[in-house]
Formats: sequence, C-alpha cells, structure tokens
Amino acid sequence: MSYVALSIVPLLIFNVTIMAFIQEYFLNDRISEIGPRAIVVSDVVAGFTFEGLQRAAPLSQLRQRVNIHQGQTGARFIVVDPSARVVDDTNRSMDDSLVGQTLLQREVLEVLNGRSVPPILYRGDEYVLKIAISARDNYSGEVGAVLLVDSVDDIFNSLAEIRTRLYLYSLAVGLMVGLLVLFMSHRLIAPLRQIVRVVQRMSAGQLNLRIPISSRDEYSILSRTFNDMTEKLEQVDKTREEFVSNVSHELKTPLTAIKVLSESILSQESVPEEVSREFMQDINNEVDRMVNITTDLLALVKVEQREQSLNIALTDINELVEDILKRLAPLAEQKKVILLYEEVRQVQIDADEIKLALAISNIVENGIKYTPGGGTVKVVVDSDHQNVHITIQDTGIGIPEEEQDKIFNRFYRVDKTRDRDTGGTGLGLAISRATVLLHNGSIRLTSNPDEGSLFSIRIPIRMS
Repeated sequence: MSYVALSIVPLLIFNVTIMAFIQEYFLNDRISEIGPRAIVVSDVVAGFTFEGLQRAAPLSQLRQRVNIHQGQTGARFIVVDPSARVVDDTNRSMDDSLVGQTLLQREVLEVLNGRSVPPILYRGDEYVLKIAISARDNYSGEVGAVLLVDSVDDIFNSLAEIRTRLYLYSLAVGLMVGLLVLFMSHRLIAPLRQIVRVVQRMSAGQLNLRIPISSRDEYSILSRTFNDMTEKLEQVDKTREEFVSNVSHELKTPLTAIKVLSESILSQESVPEEVSREFMQDINNEVDRMVNITTDLLALVKVEQREQSLNIALTDINELVEDILKRLAPLAEQKKVILLYEEVRQVQIDADEIKLALAISNIVENGIKYTPGGGTVKVVVDSDHQNVHITIQDTGIGIPEEEQDKIFNRFYRVDKTRDRDTGGTGLGLAISRATVLLHNGSIRLTSNPDEGSLFSIRIPIRMS
C-alpha cells in the first residue's frame, strides 16, 4: 500500500498543479479581453463632469460601441465619483442599478486613494472578476473610479468539467499504476519473504534447509550466498560433532588401557617385579600419550583464537628452516629418509618465530613419518616481492584426492592404524594450518597416492 500511495500521490499533485495553471490561464485571458474596455469607459468619463455623467448616462448609449452589452460578455461597468458615489451603471435601467448609492468596496477605495489594484476574484453565489481603474474628470480634474464586474462562472463551469475528466483519467491511470505496483511489489517481496522464512528456520537450527533458486536476479545471488553460508555452518556443526567424538575417542583409548593394566596389577596378590615394571611402563606410555593430546589441543585452541596476539619479530626464514631440519635429522636417520634443503633466496619476514617453527616442523615431521626408507623429504625456501614461499615435498605414501580436503581437520587420519603406530595425535596439520592463517598466509596440498605429497606455504613478508 505504501508503494501504491507513492505512485498515486504524485499524480494527485500533478492534477492540482495543472488545474491551477489552467484556471490562471483562462482568467488571464478573460482579463486581457475585458480590461481594455474599462479604459474605453475611463476615456468616456473624461469628457463629462461626474454630475453631467449621471444626467447623460453615456454608458448605456456606448454599449454597442465598446461591445460590453449584457448579452455578450455579462460585463458590468460602474462609475463612481471621488466620494465613492455611483454616477453611472450599465445596469441603470435594471432593478439592481446602483446609481446614486455609495460604493464602499475595498478595490474602489484603494483606487480613489491613488493606489493601483490588481484584478480580484470573488466567490459568492457566483464567481465574479472585478477590475478597478481610476477615471479623471477633465473639466474639474477630480479623480473617480471605474469598476468592471464580470461573471466568470462559465470559466469555472468549464474548469469543473475539465477537472472531472482529468480526475477520471487520473483515477483510471492510478488504478492501472496501483495494480502494476501491487503486482511488481509482490514479485519483489515474495522472494524476500521466502528467504526470510527459510533464514528464520535456519536460525532455529534447521541447517539442512536450503532456499530454492528459480531465477537469475539479485535474489538468486542472495539465496545462493545464504545456501553457501548454511552449508559452511552445517559443515562447522558436523566438524564440531566429529571433534567432540574424536577427542572422546582419543582420550578414552589410553584411559581404557590404563584401567586394564592397573586392574591386572590389582587383581593379582603377588606380581613379579618384571611384569609390574612392564605394566607400569605401559601405563606411563599411555599417560604420555594423553599429555601429548592435551598439549596439542591447547596449542590448537590458542592458535585458532584470532584475538591472540602474535609475538611478531623480524625472522630469518632460512635459518629457521635449517634449525628445524637439524632437529629432525635424527628421526630421518632412524627412518632412513634423506632430508634435502634448497635455498633459492635469503628471506626475512615479520612472524612469530616459535609458532611458525612449530607449523613447519609438523609438516616436515609428517613427511618423514610417512615416507618409506630410502625416500626423500625436500624443503625449498623462495620469495617474491610480497611473500615468502615454503614448499615441503616428500616421496611418501601420498594422500587420496577424496581425503585431501579433510587432511587439515582435527584428529583426521588417512590411515588410522599406521598413524597410531607413529605416535601422532592427528592435530599437527590442523595446528600448522591455523598458524599459517594467523599470519595472513595460505597453505595448499597437492598429492597422489604412492607418489608423495607437496605442501605449499605462502606467508606475507610484512604483516599488515
């Protein structure tokens, strides 16, 4: 209804404006037609004294000459002397003659006082136009006035007819515009209401809903954006559930082992020292595993908190990578894996050295763990004008394509059995990704089964 009002109100304003213009045009046309006749009457008055004018009554004799007779224009001329007494009237022979009466009308008095008065429109029983001008008696020099009175009911009758037609046309146009606006507003609002309904149900937790897309307009873009956002929210919710399940599973496994080992010791009255020490060693290993999981979880939570401040300092990436490789060299020798390092450029960047070292170390360590003996793990450091590029390539078991999007998820393992043998918690790559993102960087994986994996890390040289 607001749209309809906005479409009709300007039309009404136009009608009022155009009618005012037409009325002014017709009135001005009538004034230009009868105004000169008042001047003719004024010239006639100049040839008489006001007393002589009353006796001679020249206006009635002058009707044909000045074309002001009652039957043609309805115009009436009244001459008053300086005392505002009527001395002649074109209606002298009629019952409404004013001859001999004092005419105390505002426009007449204004003219007698030497002031000019514009044409005045009066509305009584009929619409009347009055024009007053001064008239001088050339014999005595006295100044009187000539008052022209003309009915303009014919003009207003014509205006009423025009107004009726104009309003009828406007009503028809307004109805058509209103119907069109209602139709268009329905077309515009209906998809928005549908979006609102679906979004409200989404906010209530029904993340499986999607907004139907049936067009290619802005609403379809908005709907597609909401659908994409919902899919991401649904994925986040699913990831949260998987995370809780994985944490429970990871902690339950060592706890179950500890409980079984401790119950085995308690259920026996006398346990040989060798068996007791073996059981205690197994319990200690499981406790260490729980500590590692908890430590990695805390590290991941801290890294994923965007509000956490980084200890940014100028960091030599080449030196950082060399230290990581030296630290992991014993693990590579134990696995009979060859570590290679290529330094394309010397690079220094703004970074949190400790967190970034942990992120790179996790990826290199994974490469060593999953590369068979005789294989290689190669680290390359390069840069352009804006970013440092670190690539870590191994010749290990590789990752299937369908698993690559999930590899950075918490506790995700491609081969769960093998990963438990290596002692990993399944959080290393999640920590690495979160750390790189915290540095406004990106990390990308390219891998093929049995051919190895390539991790590409990009980090801005200067933190914005």
